[in-house]
Amino acid sequence: MIRLVLLLALFLPVGVQAGPWPREAGRTFLSLSGERNRADSTYSSVYAEYGLTPRTTLGMELGRADQAETSAILWLQRALDGGQGPNRFAMQSGAGVIRRGEYTLPVVQGALSWGRGFDKGWVSAQVLAKMTGSAPDPRAPVRPSFAASFLTAERVVKTDVTVGLRPRDGLMVINSLWLEHRQDEDASARLMSSLVFDVPGPIKVELGMVSPLSGPAEQAIRLGTWLEF
Repeated sequence: MIRLVLLLALFLPVGVQAGPWPREAGRTFLSLSGERNRADSTYSSVYAEYGLTPRTTLGMELGRADQAETSAILWLQRALDGGQGPNRFAMQSGAGVIRRGEYTLPVVQGALSWGRGFDKGWVSAQVLAKMTGSAPDPRAPVRPSFAASFLTAERVVKTDVTVGLRPRDGLMVINSLWLEHRQDEDASARLMSSLVFDVPGPIKVELGMVSPLSGPAEQAIRLGTWLEF
């Protein structure tokens, strides 16, 4: 079972979003995840977080889109609160490179996030802005919408609002509203619903569906594996 899940996560491919809660110092979170949409575009990623200090988390994401694009981004997230009270706030900044065909492009990103826990669950929100260098579009001459692909736009602003529930031990129910605006395209809204459950061993498995609500968006399936150590 575990071997099958890991294999599928490498070929099916979305990324995990960092929440405002810092990773415990010296602890690591690792995820293999993937998404495939109805346009048959795919994205696979390896995502990791490491707790540097009680308030600072180091993160990394390696991604591969099926249209000749690979990416590597390194980021730091710093807690803005003192760890007291119900609300958590954090600021993130990162940089990396994108390889698209024969071009290597710089990319920078920044984000602000908020979160609050409650009995058997949590709610969080994040606003992320990303900018990258320009290069010829590998989708030409057909050039479908960016929404039908997982290519990185030159400028994009994303807002994610997530509500997570833990109805019982070993099971999480996660619903996220994704709002996204890329340059040269209308804003889109998608709803991601997934189940995260324990399997034998230290791994958790995520199974989900991404449904378009408005704008240029595509329905997609999602599969991921989580590991903490």
